[in-house]
Amino acid sequence: MKRPSEIKVVKAKNAWMLPSSYRALTAFGTIYCNDFRDVELINKTDKIDSTLKCHETIHVKQAENTKNSWWLFYLVYLWQWIKNLPLIFIKVHYAYYFISYELEAYANEENFEYGYHEATQWRMFEEKLSLKNKKKFAKEYKQSKMIFRDFVNKIIIPKLD
Repeated sequence: MKRPSEIKVVKAKNAWMLPSSYRALTAFGTIYCNDFRDVELINKTDKIDSTLKCHETIHVKQAENTKNSWWLFYLVYLWQWIKNLPLIFIKVHYAYYFISYELEAYANEENFEYGYHEATQWRMFEEKLSLKNKKKFAKEYKQSKMIFRDFVNKIIIPKLD
């Protein structure tokens, strides 16, 4: 298994075991997709040229910046999801959305250059967003008509600065 810093180009595979509510999941540097068209989109070039590829590449960079360890990255990810479980009472997927790694990936998935650089914004989210703040933002997001990346960029980030 390659360490996160050894992954230079992410590749995708079709995933029969991925829950249908997931579009993709990155595991140890490989992106697993439900739809074969997403696999083709990701594998067509080594460049980061789609929001999906950028989002998942950011996770690889986050793992690199979590002591270059997949295991530590996934442990922190799981711990944050567990801490966010009260958010499922607002909406079931919010425990996932408000993981600091996901906040960073959603915020930057349209910035294709971001996937080539260090991904450390998650630390700011982890430091500055308490569960109380996450609940407040989750309720606000539920009422909004925004897509999540826009909500993170236009509502959450400005309030954290």
